[in-house]
Amino acid sequence: MVFKKRRVKLEDIARKLNISIATVSRALDKNPRVKKSTQEKVFKTAEEMGYMPNQIAKSLSSGKTNIIGVLIPRYDEPFFIEVCRGIDQYARNHNYKILISSSRNSYQFEKENLISFERGLVDGIILSPTHETENVAHLNDLTSKGMPMVLFDNIREEVSGADHVMIDDIKSSFDAVEFLIKKGRKKIAFIGGIKQKKVFQDRFTGYKSALNKYKIPLNEELVLHCNSLDREFEDREILDFFKHLTTTPDAVFTCTDNYGLLAMKTLLKTEKKIPEEVAVIGFGDLGLGEVFVPTLTCVSQPSFEMGQKAAELLIKQLNEPEDILHKKTVVKLETKLTQREST
Repeated sequence: MVFKKRRVKLEDIARKLNISIATVSRALDKNPRVKKSTQEKVFKTAEEMGYMPNQIAKSLSSGKTNIIGVLIPRYDEPFFIEVCRGIDQYARNHNYKILISSSRNSYQFEKENLISFERGLVDGIILSPTHETENVAHLNDLTSKGMPMVLFDNIREEVSGADHVMIDDIKSSFDAVEFLIKKGRKKIAFIGGIKQKKVFQDRFTGYKSALNKYKIPLNEELVLHCNSLDREFEDREILDFFKHLTTTPDAVFTCTDNYGLLAMKTLLKTEKKIPEEVAVIGFGDLGLGEVFVPTLTCVSQPSFEMGQKAAELLIKQLNEPEDILHKKTVVKLETKLTQREST
């Protein structure tokens, strides 16, 4: 017969040491009211008995879990991985842990995840909204209830009470395309993601603005908005895009590193010389561009720093007095163009 092991509780430790439950609780919290020798006994006994603290139960008395909820649209995007690394490093240095969940690019899943976070699991939330998030009422509702929140990346509409961390996507794209134009490129293709996503809209705006400044007509045939949210199908979309072009581009500006690498892979398969015949620029600079041959020129986005700044702003909110009205902070981080062999 198999018996289920019962979870060790504070009273079990107290009974074994013949001290009060309150003393055990204070000792585990390293309360200075408890002697060092008693603290050491409690910690040793707790470890021997296999005690695991119940974080949620503990939060009922303290009002805090010291956990930050992080909600991202997808797990397989290097940009979000880097942002989460930045959040985690800053949070751990300030005695917080992070709980990461994915909305899977679904507005409905985004709302469901936020409801779970709201039910006492986290002290605050760092969120990148999905491309489907056109209505931010659910976010405004959370901040109006006092939930500290920081938004980053795909911010379609400002949320009252939430801090924002972003880059200037329009200017970053404009600068990259202007760089290509100044190198003599006139037939510049654009490869972006799903049209509804604000960051891709802004990067397309920057692309068009650069063409307009230099009086280069927009050729719709050279524009691809990938509809797929899966890497395998993105590859196929980009392959089909180049296969059916009647105008051969002399440069390609892409909205992510992944699109840039897929574009180069396709061009090299068709024996195009990079950058002699076609120059390519990616967006993100998350490490992959340096290992590809030729190496990829990128708009370098400070993804890790974005995560650190988001965590810093959230923890600052968490430490504010409850009777003080939070003053919104909007941070815009700088990007730069990192030139490599593809241009």
